[in-house]
Amino acid sequence: MAFNSSTKATPEMNLKLLINREDNKVVFAEAEKDFVDFLFNLLTLPIGTITGFIREGICLGVLHESMKKLDGAYLQPNQSSDSPLKLNTPACAILPFFNPSSSRSCGNVQGLVTYMVTDDLSITPMSLTATMALFKKCNIEEVDVLEEKVVAIGFDEALRLLKCALQSNAALTEVFLEKEETQQSKAAPAVATVAAAPAPPAPPAPPAPPALTIKSRSSR
Repeated sequence: MAFNSSTKATPEMNLKLLINREDNKVVFAEAEKDFVDFLFNLLTLPIGTITGFIREGICLGVLHESMKKLDGAYLQPNQSSDSPLKLNTPACAILPFFNPSSSRSCGNVQGLVTYMVTDDLSITPMSLTATMALFKKCNIEEVDVLEEKVVAIGFDEALRLLKCALQSNAALTEVFLEKEETQQSKAAPAVATVAAAPAPPAPPAPPAPPALTIKSRSSR
């Protein structure tokens, strides 16, 4: 998992995903120390810090804005609109791996092994036993349904991971794979074109048989 140093302003790292093509879901990601440290670091963030990064679509975002807009006259003398909820927390607080020169001895885990991160962000050291157990759990019997995909993680992807970690049990799929609805919407124009084509004319109806006239015999 190497950093992309081509753009210093937006450093990135790569993550290798193993995807089940049949259901378009991530089975697991091969991760190194820096990405695992980032995930574990999310558990240390105060709610105020999390809300500062993720404001849209949640009530805490509205609460966050209320705190920012509240006039200082309504706060206790020893408080301010910034300090209580850490509203101005810098991005490096959630992205320690964005510093490629950081010591490998820092963080949460050792960098001696590769880690397996599943779609629901379960983390275990990579091993054949763990991999086979996960395949069995996911009902994967043939490796032909699997494919590898390398994705880049920058600041935007990190924030999306943070949000999905709070709202979903399939965070990697939500962030890095195209949703099924999007794939269907791409196919929708072609379907609509076929549906709009005029229907062929109906064959003419066969002529009606001649009416039968029944004559009654008069009694003698």
